[in-house]
Amino acid sequence: MGTFELNNREMEMVRDADWLLTKNRIIDKVYGLFGALQETMAAAPVIRAVAEETLQPPKISRGEQYQGLPYVMLDYPRAFSRESIFACRTFFWWGRFFSITLHLAGEALGGYRERLHVLQDRLADAGWYACVQDDPWQHHFGQDNFRTAGSFTPAQWGSLVQKPFVKLAKQYDLEEWGRIVPAAADEYAALLELLNGERG
Repeated sequence: MGTFELNNREMEMVRDADWLLTKNRIIDKVYGLFGALQETMAAAPVIRAVAEETLQPPKISRGEQYQGLPYVMLDYPRAFSRESIFACRTFFWWGRFFSITLHLAGEALGGYRERLHVLQDRLADAGWYACVQDDPWQHHFGQDNFRTAGSFTPAQWGSLVQKPFVKLAKQYDLEEWGRIVPAAADEYAALLELLNGERG
């Protein structure tokens, strides 16, 4: 059989429009979920203050091919430029998980670097992961991308926060759908309050 031929399962699916229509409805609901999350985040004073500084509006975007699977992401607060990145990115990955990430790079990272140096234990206690690879646009939680903050030696942590970018992240099972809005908003607010405790 040629590679273009369909097996029995593929033929069953290609003849069934309902599963794709259901998928489209679910993606629409993720947009609604992330819209509600953005509003909840904006109600938190520490997040609203950052958003007012960034001056870039919230952005929800989607794609079909992150490692072959659909995704939706909310960037809020966000400030992207050639010299700097500050972004709270919430990610829905079909069949995998939700994740929340703080992405700092360039000038934005410079303002937090000294504070990050001393926060390893508190970030570890709060369950945060840190990105270990050189590509800042990967979202999976494989060992080559994220490790728990507590898994680094102090020297390794010191090197990590000197990289061109730092990403702190957590993931949630998709079954957390009903509580992802308050959970993510609370986690982002707590993280920003921690980082803003003393800025270098």
